[in-house]
Amino acid sequence: MTTHPDYWNRIYEDEGRPGWDMDGATPLVQALLDLALPLGLRPGCDLVVPGSGYGHDAVALEALGFTVTGLDFAPLAIQGALHRYGNRVAWSQADWFTTQLGPWEAIFDHTCFVAMDPGRRPAYVEACAGHLRPGGLWLAVLFHDVNGRPGPPHAIPMEAMRALAGGRFEVLHLAETAASHPRRLGREFLMVARKRRE
Repeated sequence: MTTHPDYWNRIYEDEGRPGWDMDGATPLVQALLDLALPLGLRPGCDLVVPGSGYGHDAVALEALGFTVTGLDFAPLAIQGALHRYGNRVAWSQADWFTTQLGPWEAIFDHTCFVAMDPGRRPAYVEACAGHLRPGGLWLAVLFHDVNGRPGPPHAIPMEAMRALAGGRFEVLHLAETAASHPRRLGREFLMVARKRRE
């Protein structure tokens, strides 16, 4: 079950470098920042990368001046991040749905939402809202196409994502991207959403 860290740990044990690992940061780090900065992302703010894996995106964001927490459910992911990058980022092995860490000014979500079973999506949106400060931003890379494969990752149509997020977030940007990794080209879209004031 994807709801237990052992599921993800087994993938790290069996594959060493899991299929979602690009051996570096996604090219969409800069693309999302370019979208989010004019929409209110504060340069150098504190942000979290849920499902941070081996930490490539988290470290790329730290190198750009952000104060970053890399959070992952799987102990082996955090061990791998520490081995690769040391303590450049505040790493934490924790469950996104229950962690008491935070709140943060922003979330950089590259592979976490799409890894969730679709039935958990409403709770995931609630968790994102709960982990953000008022007016905080959720930056996400999402799949609208997974080539017909069973998940994870799980695809979601853009308008379904708008509707799902809309109760807790104001969706500021939602569009396909042309800057993906070659293995994902034409299958991803970007979202920038602001937590609604309560």
